[in-house]
Amino acid sequence: MKEKREVMETLFLILQVGITMLVTFGLCFAIGFFLDKHFGTKLLWLFIILGILSGYRAVYLLIRKHIKGNANDKTEPEWAKRAFHPDDEDPEGPGSGENTR
Repeated sequence: MKEKREVMETLFLILQVGITMLVTFGLCFAIGFFLDKHFGTKLLWLFIILGILSGYRAVYLLIRKHIKGNANDKTEPEWAKRAFHPDDEDPEGPGSGENTR
């Protein structure tokens, strides 16, 4: 059941990334198009570039937030605790439960 939830969260993230890119690009394109038509300027290309950059930034922040959220939810496996945190001594002493020579 937990795996199904993770798959659904990933699919929603992908959907949200696509919608975020479309909305940011679309809004900047619409603003640039309106300014070009209303004032007779050539700002459309500037707003297209601005829309692409703001879309990438929004997607980056969205994915970073998702990754940080997943990192906080998962607990560290026992082998990783032993391998990467050697300062946490086993109360039974070093090598307990292992075949030492």
